[in-house]
Amino acid sequence: HKYHFSSTAMAPNFRAPVLAIFSGSSRAGSVNTKLAKAAGRIVEDMGATTKFLDLDSYSLPIYNSDLEEQKGMPEQAIRLKDDMSNADGWIVSSPEYNGFITPLLLNTLTWASRGDPKEAGMYATFKQKSAIVISASPGAMGGMRSLIPNRQLLQNLGVNVLPKSVAIGGAFQAFDENTGDLVDPKQHAMLEGAVQELFLTTRDTANRDATCKLVKQLQEQTVDETVGEYGCVSVAGK
Repeated sequence: HKYHFSSTAMAPNFRAPVLAIFSGSSRAGSVNTKLAKAAGRIVEDMGATTKFLDLDSYSLPIYNSDLEEQKGMPEQAIRLKDDMSNADGWIVSSPEYNGFITPLLLNTLTWASRGDPKEAGMYATFKQKSAIVISASPGAMGGMRSLIPNRQLLQNLGVNVLPKSVAIGGAFQAFDENTGDLVDPKQHAMLEGAVQELFLTTRDTANRDATCKLVKQLQEQTVDETVGEYGCVSVAGK
């Protein structure tokens, strides 16, 4: 349908989605970090705002409930939770370690699942978050075996993990030395498709209140009974 809005209609403030990007690998030259950053550049071109979270920089101790009980949440864990909470969605890249995600990523998500106030409820950091899971490996499977446990863990924590995932094989030769982007058009298209799904989903989530406000404004306007071309109505201000 086509709508003609009156000049008195106030457009709400829509914003770009904010995406946190993190890699479960801290090693120098990590192909999963390269993949995460390549995904970030793609979604930035779509209009999103991104923040790369270096998980190793938080220097979190191995989670221990006695440590949490005796000393409370570490300051760096609180900072991690804030950084994750301030994003509308996440791009999560992890190598495959023995058919699972890395200890670094598991420990990060464990700390992020703790320390929520009672009024916020369990897993508050993960509420209303959407994510995609991706992986890379020099082997042919591209770390594919990490995707299912990565997805399952995030879903257990309440994250909306989107259907499309990406596994990049032959990763030592997969990235352009200058741009860092994937050189294979098929691999690039696969990553772009997953990232676009996340961008569209988080854009809708980020602007849910603004969209509801706009719909309410339209409902409060009177509709001119005169209908022009098929499917076209004129909306005039009160």
